[in-house]
Amino acid sequence: MDVATFRGRFPDLSKAAKLKDLMFLSRACNIHWIVAALKNVEYKNLRQLTIRLETADEPEETDDEDWQDLDRLLVQFWTSYSIRPQLGYAPDSKGRERVRLPDLLPELTKRELVDLVEYSHPA
Repeated sequence: MDVATFRGRFPDLSKAAKLKDLMFLSRACNIHWIVAALKNVEYKNLRQLTIRLETADEPEETDDEDWQDLDRLLVQFWTSYSIRPQLGYAPDSKGRERVRLPDLLPELTKRELVDLVEYSHPA
């Protein structure tokens, strides 16, 4: 499997030994779900990890502990496997991030171990 995108079903990533690029579209899953899935990833061939955060993932709707777990896990991906995650977000009507990623992922952003990418929703 070269590229995988998961939208609504919980994947068993422990058997995806040849997985190279992985993307999570968070409209269909929450941060807790992403953390649980990433804990089962086979890292051997993984090159790229992308998490695209949709507007449904406002901080009030997600447990702070889940964000802390994601922060620690993504830092571990960098330190152990040199996998630099990419986090996509859609700006609000004033051009600001809807989800304050530096506040939610403090260690990852403080160490500058993440690429933040702005995207727009399809019309």
